[in-house]
Amino acid sequence: MGGAVPVGKGGQSSPEGDLETGGAGDIKAARLPRLLFSLLLALVVLAPLPQGGREPWSAFLLVACVGALLVIGSAGALAGAMRGSDDPFLGTSGLGTRELRLPFALFLGVCAWAVVQWMPWTPSALHHPLWSDAGRVLGEALTGRISVNPEQTLASLLRLLAYGGVFVLALGLGRDAARARRGLQVFVYAGFAYALYGLMAFFSGSELTLWFGERMNTTAVTSTFENRNSYATLAGMGLIAAIALFLDGLGRALRARVPAQTKLRFTLQQVLGPGAPLLVAVLVLATALLLTASRGGALSTLFGLLVLAGAFLRAGAFSIRQVSLLVGFIVLTGTLVFALSGERLANRLGRLDPALESRGAVYRVMLRAIGDAPLVGTGYGSFPDVFPHYRDASITHTARWQKAHNTYLENALELGVPAAAALCTAIAACARICWLGIRRRRRHRLYPMVGVAVTALVAAHAWVDFSLQIPAVSISYAFVLGIACAQSFPSRPEGPNPADGP
Repeated sequence: MGGAVPVGKGGQSSPEGDLETGGAGDIKAARLPRLLFSLLLALVVLAPLPQGGREPWSAFLLVACVGALLVIGSAGALAGAMRGSDDPFLGTSGLGTRELRLPFALFLGVCAWAVVQWMPWTPSALHHPLWSDAGRVLGEALTGRISVNPEQTLASLLRLLAYGGVFVLALGLGRDAARARRGLQVFVYAGFAYALYGLMAFFSGSELTLWFGERMNTTAVTSTFENRNSYATLAGMGLIAAIALFLDGLGRALRARVPAQTKLRFTLQQVLGPGAPLLVAVLVLATALLLTASRGGALSTLFGLLVLAGAFLRAGAFSIRQVSLLVGFIVLTGTLVFALSGERLANRLGRLDPALESRGAVYRVMLRAIGDAPLVGTGYGSFPDVFPHYRDASITHTARWQKAHNTYLENALELGVPAAAALCTAIAACARICWLGIRRRRRHRLYPMVGVAVTALVAAHAWVDFSLQIPAVSISYAFVLGIACAQSFPSRPEGPNPADGP
């Protein structure tokens, strides 16, 4: 499928295969990680279906499913450790725990702080003043908290824990190279299916999003999402992964030490054979992304693709001449796709809508609000409740702002600056692990490359939108980043070999 390389080639054996050669207990142990990974894949694939998981019921269902997978996985890991299993998930194999201690500690610290914000037993000096104001209006003493909306703080915390759970599951299960490749391939082809559905709904003029209700925007491709910008982030991640898989297969053909004529034949066979489905996926995903007309989504994806190109150069996967040819081909193809599908995006890039003009005023108001509670915040998930109290005449757009369209500022307002910085640092530390993995791995460097590139995409888009606050987007990102980090640690204590493929 799509240029996949048989596992076990070159003397490398699959941990799952090793387990199956043992007794009945080992065979049962091998089935658990395969089943668990299949269930995790199903969760990631189905998460975008109910409008990106943004509705309370679908978000709760996602949280419950991740919790169930974590319970099953923890039981399996404990049983595997007791048996001394060699499986990277079931056994006691290290996962670079020293480097992961920092992001894990920071993430758990942020979760613990959200619990403190929710608790009613904190010192009254830390409570938000809205509680005392509401008490005076009602004529009774209210139990104050740091969070303005404790219910939303708890709901936001559960979603954050679910994202962390997906990362942990992908990290443990993705240590096996066969699972990692399967996971990335399924992610790409699921993205292709969502893009194809989005294009069909767009060109047919359908006003429904499957059976979940009416489409809010019929002038752009939104697939199963309500917001085109959120879908653009998911399409961009799928596009990056598809291009990376395609270039991985192409690079193997280009690096073959054969005469030029034979190499050309190998390359054409790769493009027209195993690489053809991926090339189709790339074109469909790129078309869907352009037809979202999302300025932030398109530009952030372009930034992610540039980072992916830098990652391939860092890995030494292609020569400078080959990179030049590939860049020329990609630019030519991208220009053709943009000419056919990018008119709406070009029009939106050339003008400013009223909501976009108000963003600067919104950000200034948010900075003032952050300054009132810079350390403790107003409660995770409390932006819709807090922002109206700070909104002033400088914001001319009449819409109600449910999101800040800047995840960094929104996190700083809700969590406080220290906790928001800790959350960003945790993600950046994982991206650094991937960046280091590009050089220290001898094989399978494709995955850390994708991890760095999709992190660049979501980090850039988070400056101007709220895609990471949509459960399906965050779950997809956590899954890809988990696999990327799992494949960033060397399987053997050997240095990098630039001659090897990604």
